[in-house]
Amino acid sequence: MDPWLDPAEITTERLSIRATTRDDLPVMERTWLDPKVRRYLGGPISAEMLERRRQTQPGRGMFTVTVDGATVVGFCTYGRTEQGDLELSYSFLPEHWGHGYAREACAAVLGWGFANVAGTERIVAITQAANLRSIRLLKALNMVKVDEFMQFDAPQVMYAAYC
Repeated sequence: MDPWLDPAEITTERLSIRATTRDDLPVMERTWLDPKVRRYLGGPISAEMLERRRQTQPGRGMFTVTVDGATVVGFCTYGRTEQGDLELSYSFLPEHWGHGYAREACAAVLGWGFANVAGTERIVAITQAANLRSIRLLKALNMVKVDEFMQFDAPQVMYAAYC
């Protein structure tokens, strides 16, 4: 993992975005186990995977998104693709969908990535082609489709934002 993945505090009009801590683990577990959140991610994770994640999370590059500085509504995460691209991932709790939090948070985290990760000229995000909500979000972030491929027995699409 890259040494730069130590998120700083980011604030937007409605959100506080900070580095994820062990205290966030119960909410993270909800995103791993919720069938709605995991619909396009292979379903809820197994008990074995849950135990492994409990031991290793949070990892570096993880942002916790809160409203009012207290209520966790979701997470944004940076990692690297096999090709070395900086990849943005996100998951938000279903009860907070439809409020624009994901768009606001992802836009802020994209800006942080371009400003803080030296040499970053593009940031990608990957979703299942069937995940129309996620595709709408990526388009709203002015990301453009750059690839289509099969992975995990499903068509995937990659979108990219450019500096």
